[in-house]
Amino acid sequence: MGILRIILAISVVIAHSNPIFGITMVGGLIAVKAFYIISGFYMSLILNEKYTGKNNSFYLFITNRFLRLFPIYWCILLLSFLFILLVHNDTTDLYINDFPKMNFGGIFFVLFTNIALFFQDAVMFLGVDKNSGQLFFTANYHLTDPHLYKFLLVPQAWTIGVELLFYLLAPFLVRLKLIFIFILVMLSLLLRFYLNKIGLDNDPWSYRFFPSELFFFLLGNISYRIYKKYNSIKIKKAYLNLILLLVISFTILYGSISFSQKEIFYYCMIFLAIPFIFYHTKYFKIDLAIGELSYPVYLCHILLLNCLIVLKIPKIDAGYGLILIVSSILFSVLLNEVIAKKIEKKRQARVL
Repeated sequence: MGILRIILAISVVIAHSNPIFGITMVGGLIAVKAFYIISGFYMSLILNEKYTGKNNSFYLFITNRFLRLFPIYWCILLLSFLFILLVHNDTTDLYINDFPKMNFGGIFFVLFTNIALFFQDAVMFLGVDKNSGQLFFTANYHLTDPHLYKFLLVPQAWTIGVELLFYLLAPFLVRLKLIFIFILVMLSLLLRFYLNKIGLDNDPWSYRFFPSELFFFLLGNISYRIYKKYNSIKIKKAYLNLILLLVISFTILYGSISFSQKEIFYYCMIFLAIPFIFYHTKYFKIDLAIGELSYPVYLCHILLLNCLIVLKIPKIDAGYGLILIVSSILFSVLLNEVIAKKIEKKRQARVL
């Protein structure tokens, strides 16, 4: 499933830069939701097959997840901090001019969420009162000034804040009986419909509000249950190759294809295809190695984008996005070699 994960990460990179020869792939919003489904699948898999018996420990699971996420994030955070110190940009102005105007609670919250990752998704539901320095709830952060999310040094990491909420709940959710999972799916869907009905169908409500996004994580859990039920059935390799090819092709060519309910169709396809893609690729070491690049690519690309802007790389068709993708992948290989692989050995040793 690694190739699908890296393509989804590249979709986010393209969304923040420019299309590659006119190809936009699925875009950032859909890629994020697809990642939620995949995360639900993987968390269900490891909690039911790895964290069992003597390893059935909430503490062990959570600390291992933190070891997976935080070292690379903190590295990117530090580099981003050094970048704004060395290069004058909008973020530098915000921290110099507006950050000191916040009250203690606001300053503490911004510092905490930058370091701890938790509640970065909540940033999109808050604004800053310039007069009092207090944070306040807002239904539309686009109408606030300054935008609180601009104080995030790794702004795309808000999705990790959503993931962390799921990780905290996952040990209690993924082992529930299927009927309870269906009930939670329906409640999450009903909440989404209700928010749309009352006019809260815009960003951040459209994909940053955890209760309504829980639906996608739970789809991943159901997808895992499908995998467990049918993974003993031998499926022809040609059929599995076809499923993988169709999913990858649709993901890449999504922007060029047009039909009614295309987005819903894509989520359904991901949900149904994941068991077969995982079954087909779980022993492919190359696919696994490619998939391990998706997280650092996602985290480092905004920093590298800012570097390209400073270097005044022209936004020519394909060139800008292509350079950003290649540089993000190469830097991610370095991050994995220097940080992730060393941490991974320690993580694996803890659950053996």
